[in-house]
Parts: sequence; C-alpha cells; structure tokens
Amino acid sequence: MAVLEAQEVTAGYGDAVIVERISVKVEAGEIVAVVGPNGSGKSTFLKSLLGLVRRFCGRILFEGRDITAFPAWRIARAGIGYVPQVNNVFPNLSVVENLQMGAYFRQDKGGIQADCSEILEMFPELKRRSRFRAETLSGGERQLLAIGRALMGRPQVLLLDEPLAFLSPKTAALILRQLAAIKERGIGLLLVEQKTFLALEAADYGYLLSEGRCLMEGRGSALLADASLRERFLGLRKEV
Repeated sequence: MAVLEAQEVTAGYGDAVIVERISVKVEAGEIVAVVGPNGSGKSTFLKSLLGLVRRFCGRILFEGRDITAFPAWRIARAGIGYVPQVNNVFPNLSVVENLQMGAYFRQDKGGIQADCSEILEMFPELKRRSRFRAETLSGGERQLLAIGRALMGRPQVLLLDEPLAFLSPKTAALILRQLAAIKERGIGLLLVEQKTFLALEAADYGYLLSEGRCLMEGRGSALLADASLRERFLGLRKEV
C-alpha cells in the first residue's frame, strides 16, 4: 500500500484548471520526482495534495485513508510534511528555534528535544550554526533547515517544492545526499523539481508533466534513458 496516493487529481485556482487528472504514488522509503518545464503545473499539483489550492476532482489517500476533504492543518498533523520553495524559514529565529517550530503541535517535550538533537547531528552544517539566526544562513543551509523543521513533525511522507532551486551544483548535490539519507529512514519523499536531470537521477520513480498533464512515468533511470525526454526536456542528444 502506498503511503501517499493521488488519484486522477484535477486542480487549479478559482475556475482555472492548471493540472488535470494526475495520478501519483509514493511508497515508504522511496523518492518520487515530479518533473517538467516551468509552468507545467508541478507546484500546483503538490499544493493540491496539501489542500492549499482548489481541487476540482480526484482523491488523496494517505496510508489507505481518504484525506481528500481534510483541511491543510489536519493533513499536516496526519503525517505529511511540507517544504515550500520560498519563505520556508523564520529568518528572525535561530536554527534551534526554527526546528522547534516544526513540532508546534506536539506535546512530548522530551521527544522534541531528542529529535532536535538528532536532526542537528544529521545536518552538521546546521549544528555548527545552531544558535545563529536563520537570516544569516546560506541558501543551502536554509534549505536544510526547512527540511529539518518538516522532519520535526515526524512525517511519514515529505513533500518538497523545488528543493534545488537557486542552489549551486555543489549545494544541490548536498541536498540530494541528505534526501537519500532521509529515504533510508523509511520516509517517503515526493519532490517537484525543474532540474529534471538531477531529480530523476536521484529518484526511484518519476512523472513528467507538461501543460498540466502527465506525459510519461517510470523508473527514474528509465526516464533518463528515454531519447525523446532527453532531447526535448534535457536538451541532450544521444551520442552517435
């Protein structure tokens, strides 16, 4: 059973349909990438899973339970973490305080402290700056902090909106290594990403969106090997 499943989701803003009949599955301990060019509807689709944009039809299942009608706050408490692309840290709070904010609905103070320490050990870049305000962090450190804060809610699945945006290749590689480590903890990860090659290289399974529809899906390695995808969306031609 998939930890998270979207079935034939159509969503958008107001009366405008942005994505149409998209179906995606995420298993525990699996990285799933939704890729595509800018404007293909990736972020809208991700937000539709969280109840942040209007869903016209379709169902959302979490661990087999229908959560389609849940409000966003209830989805978060159910065990679905979210890392937005922008405004994903509290700049005036310290690293530790940001992590604590991720556990705002938890009552187990001892567990919160233990999880905070564990995340700082997992992300040594943050541990070195644990008392610094988030506004002093680099772009990559902020992304790690946003991921760490989401983990403080002890999610079963983590949704990430373009986690590699605006990052250097070196920093993007660091983020992907950390996502692989999170995967090894049995957490499912669903990321939408414009950097198609990097996302599919890291993903167990991928979906390619274009103009709000799913054009193809398959193992990440299989999609990367597809000649039409490589030429059309990656700008890479097969060597002769």
